[in-house]
Amino acid sequence: MTQLSLEAIHQQLNERNFIAEKVRIVTVDAMDPEVLATCTTTEDETFYNSYMNVIYCKGERYVLGYRCNEETIVDQAIIFKDGKYYDPTLQANSENFEPYQYAVLAEFKVFDMMKHAKTNKDFPPDVDYLFTKKKHFKNVIKA
Repeated sequence: MTQLSLEAIHQQLNERNFIAEKVRIVTVDAMDPEVLATCTTTEDETFYNSYMNVIYCKGERYVLGYRCNEETIVDQAIIFKDGKYYDPTLQANSENFEPYQYAVLAEFKVFDMMKHAKTNKDFPPDVDYLFTKKKHFKNVIKA
């Protein structure tokens, strides 16, 4: 994996119709192995339920944005907890996880997300969801 330069990240965000200068870049850290182990799925659990359990039980916020550790930025959802950003999915599926840069587009309170999840088919939201609600995210999406 490579770390993109700030200029490369901004260029790719601009190409995707985001206001790159207003997008925060944070570092995604590795979770403690004990905490990560509690994020793994149980047998016969659906991916959706597993993912929602990780978000709901392990995070304070559900964060949407782009992973900036490859040649091209990749949209990805991560979690925020105790002042740090974590990517349990990538960490659990990689041999040697290394902290990487992440472009934060939006953060959702986990409680609010869970409250709306049953009534809204767009939850958990993805980056495409932001474009469907563009007026609410005009701080990061170009008009």
